[in-house]
Amino acid sequence: MILMLLYALVGAAVGSFLNVVIDRVPAGQSVLHPASRCPACNRQLTPRDLIPVISYLALRGRCRNCGAAIPLRVVLVEALTALLFALLWRHYGPGARLLLATFWSSLLFALLVIDLEQRIVPNVVVLPAIAVALAAVPLQGLLLEPIYGHYGLLQLLLGPAVPLTPRGLAMLSQVLGGAIAFGIFLLIWLVAPKAMGAGDVKLAALVGLLTGLPGALAAVFGSFLLGGVVGVVLLVSGVAGRKTAIPFAPFLVITTFWVMLYVDALVLWYIGRLFG
Repeated sequence: MILMLLYALVGAAVGSFLNVVIDRVPAGQSVLHPASRCPACNRQLTPRDLIPVISYLALRGRCRNCGAAIPLRVVLVEALTALLFALLWRHYGPGARLLLATFWSSLLFALLVIDLEQRIVPNVVVLPAIAVALAAVPLQGLLLEPIYGHYGLLQLLLGPAVPLTPRGLAMLSQVLGGAIAFGIFLLIWLVAPKAMGAGDVKLAALVGLLTGLPGALAAVFGSFLLGGVVGVVLLVSGVAGRKTAIPFAPFLVITTFWVMLYVDALVLWYIGRLFG
């Protein structure tokens, strides 16, 4: 429990950095320089102003110098990232899988917030992420035990016809997941470009690489279902109209995070339904 709480504190600190990414990347600014400043009075923030969550609460959400309001999103991102890290620790425990899941979950969370605020999925983030995910596929296959959810279904469906080890099948699963998720979103974008942004198409490729097959299909179709439910709720409540643009990346990120955590259980359930 203590280690999980410590990891949550690390998450809060990472959330503080994610706020910088969320603010600066859409504006084409460096995330390293200059140091954080109040956007209202341009005063450089001191270390005591940058303590995650605590500084916001102590300052009652206002700049120490000029009294300008600090966006609520700042403390929400810090708190939610701390919660995210705690959940990841509880699920994975210490190890390489935890570090990988932490990296990808943090990146996806930043993209979720950027799309909510700016209605974009920045190429400067998602394209390098796809390249890293592709490069990581063989590295994971060589260095880590394969995830059952990445190879279990392929192993049953292909059988001895394709003489690949679980490691090989897991790598194939990730590549296929990326290609299929990308293809589904690309087709939607080509047929109805107003219904899907090009950034969502690239994000789908990343999601597929991370979740493998059939996890990619669960993440993709789960995002459609979640988006449809939220869309209906917003429409019925009057918050959004028929022509209101709703960012899609948040739905895809949420379902991807769920699949990343529970892909083994998902595949076991599906195999049970398929062969039971």
